[in-house]
Amino acid sequence: MTAEIRQLETTPGPGRMAAPQLRTLVVCDIADSTALVERMGDQNAAKVIRKHDRLARALVEQHKGREIDKTDGFLLLFDRPVQAAAFALDYQRGLKHMSAADGVVVRARVGIHMGDVVIWENAPEDVARGAKPIEVEGLVKPVAARLAQLARPQQILMSSAAAGIAHRAEGELGVHAAEHVRWKDHGRYRFKGLPEPLDVVEVGEDDVAPLHAPKSGRTAKKILPWWRRPLTLAAEAAMLLVGLGVGAWFLLQSPPTLAFGVRDWVVVGDLHNLTGDKLFDQSVDSALRISLEQSQYVNVLPELSVQQTLQRMELNPDKTQVNRAIGAQVALREGARALVLPTVADVGGRVRVTAEVIDPNTQATVYSVSADGVGAQSVLPSLDSVSKQLRGKLGEALAMVSKQSQPLAQVATPDLNALKAYSLGEKAYATGDMKDVIAYQTQALEIDPSFALARVALMRVYVSEGDNAKASLEMKLALQHLDRLTPREKLYLTAWKETFEDPTASMAKWKMLATVYPDFFAGVGSYSFFSWRIANDYPQAISAAKATLAPQNPNQTISRFFLGNLYLGEEKYDESLKSYTEAVKDGIIRTEYLAAAYAVKREFAKADYWLRQSKPSGIAAGDLDTYVNQIAIRIDEGKWDDAYSALSDAEHQAVDIGSRSITQFALVHLSLRSLTSPDRLEPELASYVASVKAAIRTEPSVNMDDNRFRLAFAAYLAARNGDVSLAKSVIGGLTIDDNGLVATRNMYKIARAELALVDGDAAQAIRVLRPLADGTELFVTHVALLDAYRASKDYAAATSEAEWLIAHRGRAYSEYSVQWITTAFNVAESDLASLNLAELSIQAGDKDQAKKELAEFYKNWPNAGNLPWLASRIHAVNGRK
Repeated sequence: MTAEIRQLETTPGPGRMAAPQLRTLVVCDIADSTALVERMGDQNAAKVIRKHDRLARALVEQHKGREIDKTDGFLLLFDRPVQAAAFALDYQRGLKHMSAADGVVVRARVGIHMGDVVIWENAPEDVARGAKPIEVEGLVKPVAARLAQLARPQQILMSSAAAGIAHRAEGELGVHAAEHVRWKDHGRYRFKGLPEPLDVVEVGEDDVAPLHAPKSGRTAKKILPWWRRPLTLAAEAAMLLVGLGVGAWFLLQSPPTLAFGVRDWVVVGDLHNLTGDKLFDQSVDSALRISLEQSQYVNVLPELSVQQTLQRMELNPDKTQVNRAIGAQVALREGARALVLPTVADVGGRVRVTAEVIDPNTQATVYSVSADGVGAQSVLPSLDSVSKQLRGKLGEALAMVSKQSQPLAQVATPDLNALKAYSLGEKAYATGDMKDVIAYQTQALEIDPSFALARVALMRVYVSEGDNAKASLEMKLALQHLDRLTPREKLYLTAWKETFEDPTASMAKWKMLATVYPDFFAGVGSYSFFSWRIANDYPQAISAAKATLAPQNPNQTISRFFLGNLYLGEEKYDESLKSYTEAVKDGIIRTEYLAAAYAVKREFAKADYWLRQSKPSGIAAGDLDTYVNQIAIRIDEGKWDDAYSALSDAEHQAVDIGSRSITQFALVHLSLRSLTSPDRLEPELASYVASVKAAIRTEPSVNMDDNRFRLAFAAYLAARNGDVSLAKSVIGGLTIDDNGLVATRNMYKIARAELALVDGDAAQAIRVLRPLADGTELFVTHVALLDAYRASKDYAAATSEAEWLIAHRGRAYSEYSVQWITTAFNVAESDLASLNLAELSIQAGDKDQAKKELAEFYKNWPNAGNLPWLASRIHAVNGRK
């Protein structure tokens, strides 16, 4: 058995149903079985039927199927349509040989259909009473039965969906099949009890099968075109038209057969290339996709979504052609209203481009549009025409079609070779093969250096790899050919330009992109990400992230993963765990973030488990971030030695990656040292500041805001630890405007407030800090406010800040502040807030409350009494309780 059929052996326990699975069902039935018994008598007929059953069961095993039920024939389950077809062909041939050998004619009818089925086990007590061990249900079952009823004796009838897939895999039937097996389309039949007509295909061998259309009967009728219907019906129709005239003709027009609305989705199938010119492969369907994507009325299902759906259908995306049958299945699964099938053909010396709009429910062609021209150079203009016609047929206003349509040669490339390389690059991006993406897009640009879409594709790769310098370069080169982009891609590119050059201003661009193109998930997802990354606005980020959870989004797993982080930052721990868990279940491998969600709830055993499960993504600098949560979680447990050990490992690995990673963990180390050994911090902080200033002189300008944040945080640490000279030097040399990250502006003001506090002006520090607390503030804002209120002897306000730090443990972990450099510090301060509360309770004269707070602190950090840097503070609380 195949792995899929073996899966039946591990179906849920008795009475519990598994999720629907795509399978192929076969119904085979002995024709005229009652007459056989009457003719031969019960005993002789029983011998023949047993022989028939042995033959069928042997073939089921040979072709890796599973017997589900048995009456006069069988109900059988197969993983793939080609296995079902192979069984049926051998079964009919075997019956013919058996009949010839025994002198008894035994003939059978076979019906085959594929689709989703539900499989479950019956309870043992029900099996003991006569129930089948395994049950299979779904619409596939009655359809296969209807096909078997319709079939002539010795005939195998398949639905077109099953036949299309089996026919493409015909080579698996063997050499004999290539010479003798025939596939014959018998047209559409309407079956009793089924909501939609079905295209029926016969598969059979010349010397075995009838290879004639099955006759209409009581349960199935063939749908004939009007010119083939009985003459009387045609005469009546003609008389009716003559009698009622043209007005009645308009009145009796059938309504549109495809209900398509604004922002509905279409699937673009694979090109059917009838010219033999390989140049059109990959390029024509990609061009049609680009052209249709100019519309704000029609949404095109991303190619990555199509590939993911094929995988869920247990089909190999690299080997499966998205034709009528497969494309219809994809459309139905993804909620698309229509399937568009492009064809290019040589007709009378002219190249004709055709596009059919298919109703995925019936697989019937609803519309067909075409355009032709002379030579390969006519294909792109023909596609422009076809795209406009399609959009009009689907209901888009003609004025909008004209307004939102630019020639493909203008918004893509006039060169089909460049377009083919671009298309192959997009396919590589869908599979995560970034090396191939770079190779293909570079090839496209060698052919057409002005191909701006290829530049955007390269920029996207470098952004994902964290190489802002290369990404910025590709962005600038693409901007030189802005007129070669669709309006949507122009807005996308200019949003990235602002992100690199003026992050605050970019938020308006990202918001506009998400509003104008709400189904462009790359844009909406970026708006969500930068609402968090640039603006530190969690509610806004959550709202946009939710909008990307549509089933048509190929990256909805990443969106769900990101939502886990956002929910964590909003202290919605259950929602965070649910989002993270679902994302991990769907394939996310960076599970240290799920570990952080458990750590926030102080479920450290589970946190440790998910830390161990985390796997590298292949991007070295990104994978090094795994250590951030590992260090923070160890601190959260009060295991400082383990935290420093993990930090040491991170620092060693950072050396092999580069200066940015070295800078990252150097500042993490210094922030923790500011808590545990502040007396020896000054020279190391000074050295760190010097290294960052040197980096500013040599690194690309796109990293400027990150370096400013590092310097501002270093200045805050210096001021907090009494190194006023260094802090003032750093702050005095920083130029912070309103264009950078919210985090950088906030950290700059926090450092200035800390300097005011060191100078003895707690009121000024509070005046600087308080306005920052608007929901987008950094976590450390409240650390600084706690210190300022405490210095001003406003113990009630200081207590509120300490309580805020304890209540926002999720924010401590989830907040992004340039390579997560404040995460470990945030978590430590959140835990130390309990000790601060104990000290504040003493200062407020409430010894009982101090005792409770200290107990809570020890509960969180059981080894706190062994930490030398805390000994004097704990002793002071204990001594005055």
